[in-house]
Amino acid sequence: MVAIRSVLLAVLLIGAGAAPALARMTVTGPFGTGLTEPVWVLQHLLGFLAIGLWSGQNGGVAVWQLPVAALTAVLAAGLAAQIGIRLPYAAEGLSASLILMGGLVAFGLKVPLALGVLTVAAAGVFHGYVHMGGPLFWAGLSCGVLLVVGAGLGLSVALGQAASGRVVQMCGGAVALAGVLDLAGVF
Repeated sequence: MVAIRSVLLAVLLIGAGAAPALARMTVTGPFGTGLTEPVWVLQHLLGFLAIGLWSGQNGGVAVWQLPVAALTAVLAAGLAAQIGIRLPYAAEGLSASLILMGGLVAFGLKVPLALGVLTVAAAGVFHGYVHMGGPLFWAGLSCGVLLVVGAGLGLSVALGQAASGRVVQMCGGAVALAGVLDLAGVF
């Protein structure tokens, strides 16, 4: 319990210190829009954090192969949408990806690497499909996705060491619950 309090206190102190700097910072243009998209859209933030959490739970080469597969799928789906390929039930698929990824983290399921890559790629398709832009937007989006997935990976490691794997699983449960609420139209 003391470890959880220490982690939360550190997060609050870092956040309080960064708040004045963020208040003066503006990110504009296509690169900035792409960079902030995975952070400001709650569904994307939760989905990419869950991918990072699950990558950390799986360990080994999954810590880099799952994020790369997710990013590749995000970019491919976004570019496919940009050239006119339509994905039916994209909004529902986005919610389902939160339920799937959150559930995998909540149950702490480890799967063979190939199945893991396919799973995060399927989730990434629904997160990337809604985006369109030029090369600078895609560069910013790539950086933003990798930053959020990396944060999820770091969170998985930090919570796993400071508290226990159960805390990571609870985070996954929260993501899955958010996906159910999103599917129900609550937010």
